[in-house]
Amino acid sequence: MSLFPIYYYYIRLLTKDSKARFAWIWFFIPSIIFSLFSFILYFSMDSSEKYIYTYNVLYGNNRNLLEYSFILKLQLIKINIFRIVLVTQVLIFIITGIKHISFYHSSIKEFYSETKNKELKSIKYLLIIFVFASITSSLSAIIGKSIFINNHVLFIFPSLVHSMFLYGVGFIGYKQYFSIIEFRKDILNADKKYYSKELTQKNTNNNNLKEQLKILLEEKEIFKNPDLRISDVSTFLNTNRTYISNLVNDEFDQSFADLINNYRIKYAIKILEEKNNVNLSISEIGLMSGFLSESSFYRVFKDKVGVSPERYRKKIFDKTKNNDD
Repeated sequence: MSLFPIYYYYIRLLTKDSKARFAWIWFFIPSIIFSLFSFILYFSMDSSEKYIYTYNVLYGNNRNLLEYSFILKLQLIKINIFRIVLVTQVLIFIITGIKHISFYHSSIKEFYSETKNKELKSIKYLLIIFVFASITSSLSAIIGKSIFINNHVLFIFPSLVHSMFLYGVGFIGYKQYFSIIEFRKDILNADKKYYSKELTQKNTNNNNLKEQLKILLEEKEIFKNPDLRISDVSTFLNTNRTYISNLVNDEFDQSFADLINNYRIKYAIKILEEKNNVNLSISEIGLMSGFLSESSFYRVFKDKVGVSPERYRKKIFDKTKNNDD
């Protein structure tokens, strides 16, 4: 019962909170209460009741309340309540965990143009394992332990799922180096830079800002900067990033990262379609277009165009060759 709150805290520390808070202890209240209640009940039983509880209640199928003493009846009630609380807890933590990750992803896409090393893709995959682990725990709690005692093969499945989940948490935690802490530092540094230059907030007309933003993207081609951030754009336009973010969302109906990547892809397509650029590698074209790496270029290109850059180039050249013939 404590496993899922701990994993939920881990998600919060990556996506929302920069440090753990003592107030979070309330998530452990159900497990603490059940632990204390179990401790009291167990040591209140005599030897015969412990035997019945172990072999009939925990690992058996005899759940007839009429045959048990008052303490054993309390044990059965505790087990049923535990199952309900566990399933409820799992649902709450899954829903809130997904919300935190989604909000975090949308936030970084509004600030950075390149989000590859900042997204929590691995955490989302781990969340899938978390869902399976949750379902497994819920089913195990509902079915009871007796079915696993009588069928050792079935015991392999929950053991494997939980082992994968615990290994995944450790492995992904080791690989994950960017979190809400680094994100907030970048925002703080951007705000300090903004205020240190004493930029005005007078330039807030959306039509004017939109035209100036188009000039930056289409004429000055600022999208070629692989580390372009919304704070850089706000500095160019002499306004703050909130106005730029609202402008991109309202006028272009997309996130900052999507807007910049769309311009990068258009530029890359232009290069790919030029016969004179046939000697340029895909990696070079990606870097020229503003992508930080070849893998980022491939990922975004395929997402926007539907095929890989190499396949697109081949398709264009084949079409040109057929027209020439």
